[in-house]
Amino acid sequence: MATFLISRFQDETSAASLWAITAAIIISAGIWLRRSLRTSKSPPPPPGPRGLPMVGYLPFLHSDSLHRQFADLAEAHGPIYKLKAANKPMIVVSSPALAKEVIQAHKSTFSTRLAPVVAKIFSYDGNEVAMLPYGPDWAAMRKVLAREVISNQALDACRALREGAVLAGIREIRAGEPTGVFEAAFKMVVDSTLAMLWGGGGGSESEGGGAPIFAAEYRQAIGEMTVLLGRPNVSDAFPLLTRFDLQGIQGQATKLAKRFDCIITSVIERRLKDLEDLSSGKSVPSKDLLQILLEIQSREDSLIASSSLHFKAMIQDIASGGTESIAILLEWAMTELLSNKEAMTKIQQELDLIVGPNNFVEQRHLKELNYLNAVVKETCRLHLGLTPRLAGQPCTIGGYHIPKGAAVFVNTWAIHRDPQNWAEPLQFRPERFLDSCEDGPRFDFMGSSFQFLPFGSGRRVCVGLNLAERLMKYVLASMLHSFEWKLPDGEEKLDFSDKLGVVAKKVKPLVAIPFPRRLGKLGCEVQF
Repeated sequence: MATFLISRFQDETSAASLWAITAAIIISAGIWLRRSLRTSKSPPPPPGPRGLPMVGYLPFLHSDSLHRQFADLAEAHGPIYKLKAANKPMIVVSSPALAKEVIQAHKSTFSTRLAPVVAKIFSYDGNEVAMLPYGPDWAAMRKVLAREVISNQALDACRALREGAVLAGIREIRAGEPTGVFEAAFKMVVDSTLAMLWGGGGGSESEGGGAPIFAAEYRQAIGEMTVLLGRPNVSDAFPLLTRFDLQGIQGQATKLAKRFDCIITSVIERRLKDLEDLSSGKSVPSKDLLQILLEIQSREDSLIASSSLHFKAMIQDIASGGTESIAILLEWAMTELLSNKEAMTKIQQELDLIVGPNNFVEQRHLKELNYLNAVVKETCRLHLGLTPRLAGQPCTIGGYHIPKGAAVFVNTWAIHRDPQNWAEPLQFRPERFLDSCEDGPRFDFMGSSFQFLPFGSGRRVCVGLNLAERLMKYVLASMLHSFEWKLPDGEEKLDFSDKLGVVAKKVKPLVAIPFPRRLGKLGCEVQF
């Protein structure tokens, strides 16, 4: 009897085991089938070149010519493709339709910019508007900047400060002597920016206006900052190595950031002292952007009232945000005009007609300088670089899967030079942007047409667009109206080679010789 029971128990146990095994196989097959079906329905990753183990395509990338390299890869792999830099996926898009998907259709996903380690250091740990990730703080700071600090009304109120700094820069140009165009433009851009920011109540370095306090130190610091920002940093490719600072770049950036902070702190302290004197009955200083910021800071509901970090970051954002890029574009504009005598003649004839031969250019003239406006747009079309974004969530672009955390580059340089988007795309033709041209009126600086994205578009369109546009037009008009620019003897053909930045910078700086045109009321001393 016992033997029978044991035998039956073993049979039942074997049957149970068989059923358990069978059930496990069926369940596993179901899971595999469901995953297979789901995988087959999900979009594939974009095509792209193969890289090496661990480092991906990083060893083959050249930081100075990424815009051109990315354009070449687009010819082989299409308008959207993927490559890896170490363990970080990179997606490059090179068509207006795909740019529109990134910037407009998926605006929430791509509302955060890609922030290199060094850029975070210079922006008070990423607290500038340009570096802040999308969220409440970014929205609050952007609203303050756009609507109150660098609004059209505020910039109009600072017109005299801006004009005074540019006029001082024009007077320092030595007629008849070889002049570095970038250096001359950079000085005027930085000095006029700082004049608007803190020149109303802080005095100046020269009698009768001119460069505001700390202008020379700030210009030098910005120059050093752009060098560090342009250096490839292994910490950006391998975030785990950031703490080790293998190249010493972060250490140099930290020291330089302290210099910026010392200048900004000194300016604020001087202004607060001026306000104390004002309460004692002394003269009222001219209102500038710093004064506006201090008034906003005094409001209880203001973000910058609760954080000195945000307050200083906003000052730094205005003071150095796009100064070098504007100066680079001005150098390119002069390069293009010196290579195109017909365009140079047209722009100077317009200046003589609108401004008058014996007058200095004023802000009020700019809205009537249509050809100059077209020259600025055409320069932006030809000489901008890449617009980087960060994928905050996984999404689909152009039918391809984009993973969360991917760096997405809109290759503005390629879009602006694509023959499918532009007639004779490599030719400098300002006429394409005139109102008389069929497409001219639709190409504005706001990026409403995705064929032309000079300052980005959407939520991350450059917050300083109005300021940058005014400075570019105003400095260029002043330089061209005051002087006739010629190349040094023996130099007939200009070098157009470039290296990558937000703006594609000239490899060989432009040197030209200025000769007075009709200086009249300018009071410039001609020095030969």
